[in-house]
Amino acid sequence: MAFAQSAFGRANSPAAQALGPYAARDARGIATRKELPAFWRGLARFSGFSAALGCGRANASSARADLNMITVRGAITARSNTREDILLAAREMTEEMLRLNSVGTADVRMILYTATKDLDAAYPAEAARMMGITEASLMCAQEMHVAGSLQMALRATLLADSPKLQSEAEHAYLGGAAKLRPDLAKRFAIAIDGPSGVGKSTLAKDLAKELGIAYVDTGAMYRAAGIFLRRQGVDLLDKEQVSKAIQNIAISIKRVGGDQRVLLGDEDVTDLLRSPEAADGASKSAAVSAVREKLVKLQQKIGREADAVMDGRDICAKVLPWAQVKIYLDASPEARARRRMAELAEKGLESDFDSVKRDILERDLRDKTREDSPLEICPEASYIDTSCMGREEVKEIALGLIRHVSQK
Repeated sequence: MAFAQSAFGRANSPAAQALGPYAARDARGIATRKELPAFWRGLARFSGFSAALGCGRANASSARADLNMITVRGAITARSNTREDILLAAREMTEEMLRLNSVGTADVRMILYTATKDLDAAYPAEAARMMGITEASLMCAQEMHVAGSLQMALRATLLADSPKLQSEAEHAYLGGAAKLRPDLAKRFAIAIDGPSGVGKSTLAKDLAKELGIAYVDTGAMYRAAGIFLRRQGVDLLDKEQVSKAIQNIAISIKRVGGDQRVLLGDEDVTDLLRSPEAADGASKSAAVSAVREKLVKLQQKIGREADAVMDGRDICAKVLPWAQVKIYLDASPEARARRRMAELAEKGLESDFDSVKRDILERDLRDKTREDSPLEICPEASYIDTSCMGREEVKEIALGLIRHVSQK
């Protein structure tokens, strides 16, 4: 994966002499003339030689006045030295670097990827091309081997336009690379997705207790939001009303005796969250982007501050994309309806099987067809059908997945 000496044509050309071993390459590892301007712009901004090379911010046609040029660092470990695993790891790292810094693929100016010597089955820059990063200069290099250093590691330095200042840039250290910078790394996280009634909360609570980490019921936060909006007299199907009202919500989580309690302002509304009205309000309000943006930020803040297990409908892909363990729970509508009826019966509430099943199917349809973060199976998630499983069986399967990840 070493760089070619002759970067753009002749080995003794001015470009080749100036770049030395740092020749830009495309996704196939082939040096190209087309990338020279982007590379020089990126290198100039990164090195502070914009004026000398005549390619400062004013001359960059793609730069926007409301964006700042920032550098972002990233690192991750690959599962194995295969093309599939290298590209999967490179993509996960790159996507997280972009997401953390509100950077679009068109805003990327340059990415330098490096890999340890035990990773040589693919150029990690291919992952960036697959993401649609086609105008930026992409480079790959192999690192020198240092005894005792992290194995099967990919690193990246990304240069991009971002609404953030350099002092606000967030770096991504994922997987086994988290040990390199524990101060910057994400905490250990378990993400559980799935429709209602499949046992997500039960499994999340069991894992949190077994592992001694925090449990965050994100569904409870959306139910609290639904309660808040109904109290405000908001039409939950009116996106404009909902978007405006949700800005005034004051929602927080506290722990009492190991249990999660959800507060609206100073009021503990935890005991109100399992009612059918709260569930309906959660599903309808969650379809509004402003609601999800508000709550996702809070959930991510929790995930960065403590090891945690979260369950919901978009945890794997959007809330905790850095989660080391991702699980998608599922079950048949009939099994879910029976479980829901049992929950209601425990609370002394009567229910009808057909009505409960119909409500479940209607909510599934809303969750799977909403515009923002629809319910879907994350490609990296392990799928578990709990229709015919007991609580302990589901927990043991999940613990097996966690042990597998921990041993890497």
